[in-house]
Amino acid sequence: MKISQYFTYDAGTDRAEEIRVRGRVLKSLYKKVRIPWLLIIIGAILAVFNGIVILTQYENYQAIFTGALTDLSPLWQYLIASFVQYLLIFASVLADVAFVTIVTGVRKKMWRKMVRLPLKSFEKETSGGMLSRVTSDAEYASKPFAAAIAVLQILLYILSLSAAAPKDMPQALGFLIVTVILAVASIIVSVKICSRATTYVQSRISKLTAHYSEQLGNIKFVKASNAEEKAIARSFDLIEKRYKAALYNAFATGLQTLANNFTYIIIYSCAFLGGILAIRAGAISDTTPISAVYAFGMALELTLVAIMTLPSYFAATVGGSKKLVSIFAEQEEDTESGSDLKDAAGELRVEDLSFAYADREVLHGLDAVIPQGKVTALVGPNGSGKSTLARLLDRLYPADSGNVLLGSEKAADVSLKAWREQFAVVSQSPALFSGTLRDNICYGIRREVSEEELSRAVRLANLDEVVASHEGGLDYEIGLKGQGLSGGEQQRVAIARALLRDAKYLILDEATANLDLKTEEAVKKGLASLMQGRTVIEIAHNASAIRDADHVIVLDDGHVAASGTPAELEQSNAFFRQLVREG
Repeated sequence: MKISQYFTYDAGTDRAEEIRVRGRVLKSLYKKVRIPWLLIIIGAILAVFNGIVILTQYENYQAIFTGALTDLSPLWQYLIASFVQYLLIFASVLADVAFVTIVTGVRKKMWRKMVRLPLKSFEKETSGGMLSRVTSDAEYASKPFAAAIAVLQILLYILSLSAAAPKDMPQALGFLIVTVILAVASIIVSVKICSRATTYVQSRISKLTAHYSEQLGNIKFVKASNAEEKAIARSFDLIEKRYKAALYNAFATGLQTLANNFTYIIIYSCAFLGGILAIRAGAISDTTPISAVYAFGMALELTLVAIMTLPSYFAATVGGSKKLVSIFAEQEEDTESGSDLKDAAGELRVEDLSFAYADREVLHGLDAVIPQGKVTALVGPNGSGKSTLARLLDRLYPADSGNVLLGSEKAADVSLKAWREQFAVVSQSPALFSGTLRDNICYGIRREVSEEELSRAVRLANLDEVVASHEGGLDYEIGLKGQGLSGGEQQRVAIARALLRDAKYLILDEATANLDLKTEEAVKKGLASLMQGRTVIEIAHNASAIRDADHVIVLDDGHVAASGTPAELEQSNAFFRQLVREG
């Protein structure tokens, strides 16, 4: 194994991302984020005052250091100044409050942005990867403000050099120039290296977070499949990559530290050599304490240390915020633009509809009609486009070409909010959230729900026995992702939610799949109540799911292979005939 592999940075997509967001980091990051300027200004004033306290103590420090004390005043003054410094350091928590406020604002902005992104944006990165943008990357947003305060301190440190420099030593100005040149050179190199290191580390953290989220979310399946070793092996691979990123970051930090220390050596060398040359040239007397030159070197070092903190601030902001800025640049889903539905009734039609995920086209010029007030079953082989068509009908995805129409109105002319109000969805794995049964049943309902209305939905969904069996009834806490409920109970919660939504169009995405016969019957009773008086689109993989269908659409490779009543298709379509026989 080559050691050098740990100190190389594979830019890859990170480099492309860097080019994409270059020049937009600060502008995009803080737009519409509340910046607590008052706290920042107070923090800056305290930092400046702290620098002034340091500035006033060089003469006392030199007197104490050289033993040139005529009385105890320098000791008392230095002691009091030190105490004031400690108080000012504690008071700097006000600046920290400002920084936390900024990070919180960016975090809220990031979450609002992610929730409003179209579903296609989530194909680029896993939900776990997105999660790290909110939890981890947002922390870098406060760095530039900390850097601004540090710059003020640096200016004071530079001013303090004049107080620390021996008055009869003209070489002091030359040392200051050398210090500034070396510091600027170090900044240029450090910013580049540290920015890449931060981007690299954040990329690996994102991938690792996404993997852990996925594995722990499916831990029951992992154990049931005896796949623990596979999960561990994949995790170790990502941990190893995270380790390499950390090594690269350590290497970058080490280079910066080495450069800093090398600069200190040059500074002290210049200070002492300059002092020696000045003494030999008679520019200063040989009675001038060498400690004065040493104190000047310490002042130079303090200035340089402050300057060297700047790369870490800016590099962290630029490197750690690239992903945030790239997401902020994404186009949000516009749910408001468009008209309201004038007549939310009629048949659903799709005309010449095409759609692709990334580079894989799923639907190709598809035409279909879904009759109003009837149950239409979508059947076909796996990958034929059934679920994709349902998502396009609900406008979770925009079609690449073609039209979806409800009666005479084109979907593209109607606002997303108005269109989606007409649809309710019950899927194989219903979306449930930590909270109470009541919270989950009423989720997404934007009107006030009465107890009577809620009780009716619970009863029609065949959920009343479930509610009665749990302590607290509707206020029973179901746990993360509904883990306190069985699969059938989760389905009935989703049915009750759809009943409250009272939408005219209902999409059933394998709503009874993977349920035992007894549970399936209980769920079907709830579905029967839900389906009454609605136009139903049912995605089906077996004959039992299409027994109540009035109309069937057979999809094959993104096209409509056949459509008609079940009786007609049993005579004319081989796939449907086989499906019925297997059921």
